Amino acid sequence: MRRTAEDAAKTRVALLEAALMAFEEKGWRGATFEHIAERAGVTRGALHHHFRDKRTLLVEALEWGWSDYGQRLFDTVSPTTGDTGSADDETVALDERAHRAVEELLARFVRLITGDRAFRALASTTVLVAPQAFEHYDKGDALDDWRERIEGLIASRRGATNVAPRDIAGLVLVLLQGFTVAAVTRPDDLPQPDRLDATMAALVKGLLET
Repeated sequence: MRRTAEDAAKTRVALLEAALMAFEEKGWRGATFEHIAERAGVTRGALHHHFRDKRTLLVEALEWGWSDYGQRLFDTVSPTTGDTGSADDETVALDERAHRAVEELLARFVRLITGDRAFRALASTTVLVAPQAFEHYDKGDALDDWRERIEGLIASRRGATNVAPRDIAGLVLVLLQGFTVAAVTRPDDLPQPDRLDATMAALVKGLLET
């Protein structure tokens, strides 16, 4: 029974991945169930077993994609902890960790969205395909989790600030969504690799030292 459940879970992930790639390549109308099933290496019946229709598949693929990449990103950018000495030293250290964590998050996001084929497919499907399928698409719970995770990265700051962590987290999330649109529609507007780290450092300095 466990093996069957594991196999079903793997098949479902393969279908979600195939769907995102197909939607990016073929668009909403062109990405048929037949094409998606063929790309995933399963029958159309197997695809229908997991997803009742194409809209359900699209929604679940987007929710899975943003949740999965969010997990990958945030698992690698959590601020480190440790003894920093005096209270003043601790304040400076905590603020520096928050800065570095957000800088790394933004830079890794841009590197992923420009260099990871599957992530680009997720971005393209979100920006171009979802509006064709729905009058209004809300990424909802997945990005709510992103905002909470971003807030967690900066909540340890102790330096003076006039802006609440939740509001700063919202601005960071807006930036990430802007990067997503730019990656699909105007990729040359994104920071180039040789300037990426410096650009993000300047951006975060402005955000967190308000």
